[in-house]
Amino acid sequence: MMIEKKIRLHKKDTAFVYAILESLEGMTIYSTMPDEPGSIHRDLKLWIPEGFVSDIEKILDGMRKKFPILDLSGATGENKAC
Repeated sequence: MMIEKKIRLHKKDTAFVYAILESLEGMTIYSTMPDEPGSIHRDLKLWIPEGFVSDIEKILDGMRKKFPILDLSGATGENKAC
């Protein structure tokens, strides 16, 4: 089962996050969501195999120490199963 997670980050941090996510081949799939012209952020949708959710959360937590990453997965913070 895949878990769907949405995150938001500043445009200036996207290249770094893309590189990290690309290096995690098999642990997550991601897509950049459409944004509004002039937006200063990017929203990403991640699909994470159930067995890697805690690993991906640890990686995101590590990146949060360097720059803000907002979890958009829901008001309760719960992730959606696909």
